[in-house]
Amino acid sequence: MKITYQQNDELPEDDIRVNIVSKSRTIQVERLLNYLTKFTKSTETNIPVKTDDQFLIIKPADLLMVEVNQRELTFYTVNRVITTTGKLKDIQDRLNDPKFIQVSRHAIINIDYLQSVENGFSGTMVAKLSHHVKTSISRKYVPVIKEYLGL
Repeated sequence: MKITYQQNDELPEDDIRVNIVSKSRTIQVERLLNYLTKFTKSTETNIPVKTDDQFLIIKPADLLMVEVNQRELTFYTVNRVITTTGKLKDIQDRLNDPKFIQVSRHAIINIDYLQSVENGFSGTMVAKLSHHVKTSISRKYVPVIKEYLGL
């Protein structure tokens, strides 16, 4: 990857233009596009979660994984498991950090807590995180994990 800077005095002071040039739209290009998209959004430091009887604040640094089963969201943190309702897409949009990677239609993991990746069934893999948390990585997302791990 080659990174260059070009000054353009005709642009307004707060305007930045990014042009990605590649032979094809690879996984690495997709990751860079996703990173830049998230970079331009305002960062959310905490995630408010409403449970049946209270509002809880989850710090992204403490979040291991978010899983969805139908409309039930489960947040796995270093201290506890929190269940509420919602959409995984909404949480993914709030997690403005490249260390949160979607590994299936139903799960997002914090790569900082990833301890190992093992073979699963039918081409899937299993991500094992700290605090005895694990989830399956669907075939579609295996290349993303492999690229992140440098395999």
